[in-house]
Amino acid sequence: MNERSEGGLKRDPDLDRIAFFSDGVFAIAITLLVLEIRLPEPIPGSHALSLLSALGEELWPDFYSFLISFWFVGTLWMAHHRVFHFIRGYDRTLLVLNLFFLMWIVLLPFSATLLSRFENQQLAVIIYATHVAVAELALAWVWRYASRAPQLMDTRRMDSRQRRYNELLVFAMPLIFALSIGVSIISPPAA
Repeated sequence: MNERSEGGLKRDPDLDRIAFFSDGVFAIAITLLVLEIRLPEPIPGSHALSLLSALGEELWPDFYSFLISFWFVGTLWMAHHRVFHFIRGYDRTLLVLNLFFLMWIVLLPFSATLLSRFENQQLAVIIYATHVAVAELALAWVWRYASRAPQLMDTRRMDSRQRRYNELLVFAMPLIFALSIGVSIISPPAA
């Protein structure tokens, strides 16, 4: 087995396959987000002002949903990268947990489109917020599983402050989205 040494523990070369596959899933999901932005239908004899109005009225919800979702997917990709920075090996359970996490990433374009089409409805906000929170919790599960297994994670490369920071980070976003569900009771657009 051709293994590289990093910080004392050997890194399994197949981890690159896991990282590349995960990066590919993120790239596809983030690309699908933009495909859901639908241009308004042209109106015969219309002028620039009506196009501008149509862009604002029809396109804004899709574009806004795209912007929010793009940054969530990007943030989750960075968090996934941070988690796998410390991982040195894998087992079947870690592969399954990572796939479970990636499933929620792939599904995000659906929730983003739902949010853009029904932005003022509480149920759409709840579905979107729950989706992002579950994706974050799935990544937290990956982190928690790997960080508790010395054969999977090189814990010597991180001090207790880094460990607490990573655990706080993966649990902070689900709390924020849980709060947004509460806010949606008062105002779905504010949530």
